[in-house]
Amino acid sequence: MNKKRLIISFFSGIIALNVITISMSIAWYASATRLFVESIVISIDADRELLLATAPDGEYKEHLDQNDVHRVGIFKPLSTSHNDAWVTQKSDTPIFYDETNFSEYEFSNLRRPSNDGFFSQKFYVYSDDDVYVAIDPEKTYIKANEEYNLSYANELYDEYQTKGDDYQKSLSKEDIYARLNALCKAMRYSVLVTDQNYYSYTIIDPNKEEETSLGGLLDNDVDRYYDYYKKESDNSYYERVYGQIIGDKANIVYDEPSTVDSDFERANEEPSAFNAKHKAGVKRFNLEQTLANGVDFVKEQSYSLDDLRSKPNPYHFPVYRESPQEIVISIYIEGWDLDSVNYTMGAGFISNLAFKIEREM
Repeated sequence: MNKKRLIISFFSGIIALNVITISMSIAWYASATRLFVESIVISIDADRELLLATAPDGEYKEHLDQNDVHRVGIFKPLSTSHNDAWVTQKSDTPIFYDETNFSEYEFSNLRRPSNDGFFSQKFYVYSDDDVYVAIDPEKTYIKANEEYNLSYANELYDEYQTKGDDYQKSLSKEDIYARLNALCKAMRYSVLVTDQNYYSYTIIDPNKEEETSLGGLLDNDVDRYYDYYKKESDNSYYERVYGQIIGDKANIVYDEPSTVDSDFERANEEPSAFNAKHKAGVKRFNLEQTLANGVDFVKEQSYSLDDLRSKPNPYHFPVYRESPQEIVISIYIEGWDLDSVNYTMGAGFISNLAFKIEREM
């Protein structure tokens, strides 16, 4: 019997991102134009039908055109921290946050759901038999739109030579091109199965190289220093630790202030929200001792493509005979990924998410 494959192909528009400053947010840049799904292609190789629609009572077919698909007005980095809360409540849509929570600060419970900045849409999968459907790692990817990025790199190079800072002027066209291509490393898919009997939320990182910690220090106001605040109880300044924390926040460890500013955390890289200086006179967050003290950050729970190649496949969901299964597919930038930085602004990418029949029930 031939294996059936349901392939949902997304060809993205170009992301044009402008710098903005949002206090108390990891989303330090956002789109000025659009990211939209230009086309969806469904192809099936099977001896019986597997079909897709955008509404439970809609027209089920093998091919959906761009009129069936939502468009995105803006596109920006978002946090997937605290998704355990809405997953536990079995929300019928995923929730992405504009803001982290301030772990040791008075705004410790502040989280703002974002209504934009990502692609997300419900689809309905139909089969004429009882089957398990899985993501196909051989046909799933998010990769750089190299042709566009090369053209844009040439434009940026000319702009940097006339308007850039010293660091930007030192970059070659090849450097700029490589940086734009890195955007796809910060991008994710997620698939939410809303069936209350088989509810699941799965994050796929097609370019995963290491775990992503959903917390740490940030330079949100782009002043080249990690953010800090004044604690009134001891009249001292502390670096602000963002994110979703495991353990007792009271056990976060700080070093005494230095009388001089530090160098940039990674001296050979461009300054960013993740790469800033420790300011003189501010008590500095000590990650190593904090970890030793029993406090850590939640790690993003995502599958790599290699994970999906495991036998048996660690991810699948049921589709019952003649009973459409609702799923929600999302594409977004994970704001805590270290490749989610300003110098990827304006980059383009191409994405393809594929599903296959894993086995019959």
